[in-house]
Amino acid sequence: MLHLHQTRLPLLQSHCVHRMDTDTVKPPALRLRVALVGCGIASVVAAAILLAVTLTVFRVREPVMTMNAIAVKGFRAAPSGGSSPVRLTVVADVSVKNPNAASLRYRGSETAVYYRASRVGRASGPAGTARARRTVRLNVTVDVAVGALMRDPAFLGDVAAGAVAVTTATRVRGRVFALGVVHRRVVLEMNCTATIAVADMSIHNQSCLQHVLL
Repeated sequence: MLHLHQTRLPLLQSHCVHRMDTDTVKPPALRLRVALVGCGIASVVAAAILLAVTLTVFRVREPVMTMNAIAVKGFRAAPSGGSSPVRLTVVADVSVKNPNAASLRYRGSETAVYYRASRVGRASGPAGTARARRTVRLNVTVDVAVGALMRDPAFLGDVAAGAVAVTTATRVRGRVFALGVVHRRVVLEMNCTATIAVADMSIHNQSCLQHVLL
């Protein structure tokens, strides 16, 4: 009986080893399923990281538009056929600061000059690009029709007083491009008031207000 018990023990041990081997080896279908789940989790994590970076780095911040100076360059003759034979040349020196990590492409700028709520001049600037975290200058020359000023009864009184108050309105439309695609549309608007000293055509009391539409 002792000899029979000793011969059956190795058989029992080999059976247990074979069973352990089959438990540790996963079938191919199960391994594929685990791999797909792992790839799915990795994709979700990568997408979440990319979204977080995009929202942080490429979050659109408001560009800053500044009226550096308004200068009156003097009078000049208007082209033939114009409504006013004499024009007053006004130059608006405008800068746009782009604080974003993406470029700002603008279609151009529009500047108008008003006297007592009446528009007396208008001009457009060229299109361009403000690179990431850079500042660009937009100089716009506006020809003011003197005839339009003369039609206002208050103009001669202001000239006699030595000071003429004017208002400028500048608008810049653009788009912020991140990763080669349109990220956000931007509209910059700035209204400025200033007083022109008749004696030397210098600018005084300049004050500006900016409004940004995202």
